[in-house]
Amino acid sequence: MTYPGANAVYRALTVLKAFADDNPAWTLTGLANHLRLAKPTAHRLLGVLEREGFLVRDAGGTLYRLGPEMIVLGARALRSVDVRALAHVELQFLARATGEQADLEVLVDNKVLILDQARGIDRLRFDGEVGTLWPAHASGAGKVLLAFSEDPSRWRTLPLEPVTPHTIVRWEALSQALDAIRRRGYGTNVEELQLGYAAVAAPLRDGEGRAAAAISVGGPVHRVNEETMPALAEMVCQAAARISLRLGWS
Repeated sequence: MTYPGANAVYRALTVLKAFADDNPAWTLTGLANHLRLAKPTAHRLLGVLEREGFLVRDAGGTLYRLGPEMIVLGARALRSVDVRALAHVELQFLARATGEQADLEVLVDNKVLILDQARGIDRLRFDGEVGTLWPAHASGAGKVLLAFSEDPSRWRTLPLEPVTPHTIVRWEALSQALDAIRRRGYGTNVEELQLGYAAVAAPLRDGEGRAAAAISVGGPVHRVNEETMPALAEMVCQAAARISLRLGWS
């Protein structure tokens, strides 16, 4: 059943989703062409979103960007996610104990979203901050969430695009990796997402045993490697278990 106005809502959401890290600003013509919308339709949608504060225009009046209302909604969404509040202390603990970056991540379609983050003692930074989306198959946390999803086989249609030369790009290899994650309880990423970066991740279980999110600890490969990963994995798994208990898992 199609509800009145549903198509307009869908189009407005499509417009907002077009504003991404690699395309933070659009002209009317560029956006209309990108979304294959008639120019008058795109103009009406942009006008409504601008009036409501979801978009703003630059001083020249030609470029549209996300507006303050998007920041307000994003902050409300973050505050409404209980797992973020429960995991934050553990992220800080992991960052202090390991000196590495600790992330809380959730699955969004075929990507993982960094929901919260704690910096380590080392100020060396890799790409990725709160709000960043990564391809799930290239991320340690993403593979964990795929492995512990209710139906892992449904990810067979996942587009396995190469992010680095080390990214898994065949379903058979990804399936084997997910099996290994389920057996040992944690996942790894060694230069699959970013060259020079490695991470260990573990799932956060809710009261029904589902993987509600994942936490990870990552850093440069000269510190996060085969020698150090077992100890890091134990710490991450223990922190994940503590958070999971607070989420109702036993």
